[in-house]
Amino acid sequence: MEIKTLEQLTTADHRSLAFTPMGLSTGGQLRPEDAATFQQEVISHCDLAEEVAEGTRNGFERLRILHSYGVLCYEAYTVAQDLAWLLLEQALRERFLEFHHHLIPLVNAQSGHPVSLSASDYSAVGTAFHRGVSQAKGKWRLLLTNGSTMPFSGSMGQLQEWARREGLLDGQRNKRLDPLHRRMRNKVAHPRYHLVTPVESARAIHDLAEIINRLWGHSTPGGRLYPAPLERDILVVAWADAERGLTRTILRNYQLEEFVQPGDWTCLVVRGVSSDEGIWEFDAQYERTVFPAELLWGPGSREEARAWLQEAHPERDTVSYLDRLFAVRIHDARTSIARRPDVALSLPPERRFGRWLLLRADFPIDAFVHARHLKDGLVCGGPVTEQIHGQSPTQSCAVEELYDGDWDGLVRRISELGITVPAPLVAVGVPPQFTMGVAPDVEAD
Repeated sequence: MEIKTLEQLTTADHRSLAFTPMGLSTGGQLRPEDAATFQQEVISHCDLAEEVAEGTRNGFERLRILHSYGVLCYEAYTVAQDLAWLLLEQALRERFLEFHHHLIPLVNAQSGHPVSLSASDYSAVGTAFHRGVSQAKGKWRLLLTNGSTMPFSGSMGQLQEWARREGLLDGQRNKRLDPLHRRMRNKVAHPRYHLVTPVESARAIHDLAEIINRLWGHSTPGGRLYPAPLERDILVVAWADAERGLTRTILRNYQLEEFVQPGDWTCLVVRGVSSDEGIWEFDAQYERTVFPAELLWGPGSREEARAWLQEAHPERDTVSYLDRLFAVRIHDARTSIARRPDVALSLPPERRFGRWLLLRADFPIDAFVHARHLKDGLVCGGPVTEQIHGQSPTQSCAVEELYDGDWDGLVRRISELGITVPAPLVAVGVPPQFTMGVAPDVEAD
């Protein structure tokens, strides 16, 4: 080992200096002082909620310290990223104990007899399930708050499943990341030498903060994995025929008063997320927007829209978009664009034929793609029922299947989930700017 002086130990690593606020620099470097400030600022906003257990909080601060020292020792970024996946398991364990007040509810799988396992720390859980006592013989199941049970032996995967079944973690795309997080944790437990950049270290720290905060009941404003509810604005979608085709625009409600472009404009007033590109394709019957949007008024003229806004004064709100419900129809070798279940309930008899799916997904495109996979004979997350062009691909869609069958069964399943009132079926939508036609396997009315 080379013995370095204190000055050498506190000299910035030149590799860190190439990472700047504008990205990786190939022609220059930050000053060491600026690099130190920048790397700390990158991770300064991912604070943990006050309710998070002290052990998890302390471990998280250690990660941020390690990342900050990567300016001096580039290897510290790799250590910080690796420890993030170990800390995730620690957070799950501490939340598990705290959630149950250190008394783990178990049920005998055969007799249904309940028992509480006292655990001052998680090592007691490991002892109970891995040291030959009765719990380790598969006779006991974990009792959930809704009265159901699940197999449990204390593994990280079962902790993730427990957190989701108790509603502490949500999101179908996030669920697909759980196995990846376990693989990352296993790679740390069975290490080989590797090196990551400060970008990967910071991303792991940010993602970990979102997961931990969600475990303790907090979403992250602007988050990537567990975002806080989004603000929805009152938007006016307007279009008019022009010499070269359809002209469209989207305005805030207060901008309509000053909108004086010439032409015969038709307007819709919707409540939606202003950054949602799908607003351009809004359709009251189908979920064409990325985030939830709803029709408030229209269609009508520019003057009628102004009058309605002045009288109604619609207000902004917030909306969550993870784990939404979508109904999708497969009929005559065509797959419909996803609908909300309450809209599906309003369909007339002639539009109820075919195979119906009720899916839980974060985005309507996920539900649509999954339905198309099923139409093509693919089983997402498992083997395919038939080969496609001589190949056997495996799909993994970020959806949960809640129903697959005919219309009557769909109605019953929707009712079981508490949706019994049909939404008004309104054939209103923004016309496409260019007429490109509809794909032959996509159902459109």
